[in-house]
Amino acid sequence: MSHTTSTYFNKLTENLEDQIKIYRHLLEIVRKEKDILVAAELDELNENNRAKEAMLLKLRGLETQRMRLTTDLSSSLNLSVEAPRLLEIANHLNEAQGDRLRNLHSVLTLLLKRVQEYNKQNETLVNSALQNITGAMNALRDSLKEKPTYERKGDKKPTTSRSGQLVSREA
Repeated sequence: MSHTTSTYFNKLTENLEDQIKIYRHLLEIVRKEKDILVAAELDELNENNRAKEAMLLKLRGLETQRMRLTTDLSSSLNLSVEAPRLLEIANHLNEAQGDRLRNLHSVLTLLLKRVQEYNKQNETLVNSALQNITGAMNALRDSLKEKPTYERKGDKKPTTSRSGQLVSREA
């Protein structure tokens, strides 16, 4: 293996290890998010969302770098540089390096799958909470609607509509 190929391989594995660290941290964040959603702690949820956004921003940068490194490594191995795949690259490296790359790939895949599963569960919790809030708002709105009343003659009494107002504007 040439010095250039070895350099690209080392930089790529370092990048993948950094991504694994961040995905592990992200997994902790989405697990915590589930607990926060169940407890309905809005301040903690906002803080957790900021931490999640920071992790996603770091991952975007690392992913851009990983794409460049896989292209460079593919080129140095005389492979196609169009959409290079880690597992394809691993097949063209020596056994130890190929195994290392396959291992990193499988760890990343597993972490990503777990993060997606927790996100899906969290989305279900959020949608359920939104349905409850919408139902409560509709019930409140319905309770504020003017109810028609009948006068002594049997005719409906005209009402001044105040539906949707919690407080009268009259002083």
